[in-house]
Amino acid sequence: HFACHGKQVSTQPDHSHFVMRDERVTLLDIMERDVPQAEFAFLSACHTAVGDEETPDEVIHLAAGLQFSGFKSVTGTLWEVNDAVAKHVVEAFYKYMF
Repeated sequence: HFACHGKQVSTQPDHSHFVMRDERVTLLDIMERDVPQAEFAFLSACHTAVGDEETPDEVIHLAAGLQFSGFKSVTGTLWEVNDAVAKHVVEAFYKYMF
């Protein structure tokens, strides 16, 4: 579960990243790790599944990058996420998932 800020870099998708408290974690960082047990990722971060406006079907966004890295299922966002609203969405999601 990623609860942070997300940043798309459409010109260099492997540089798209999650902004953690003290560092950035890029798609390249994640792709270089061996994650054989990667079943599910919930991306509670802004714009994690948004494509590029000029080529919406061709861009590698954060959610797609995690799938290419081995995660079998990924849930992402298409818009900015208000923290208070995201909290309710996450609670409801996990309540019905388990």
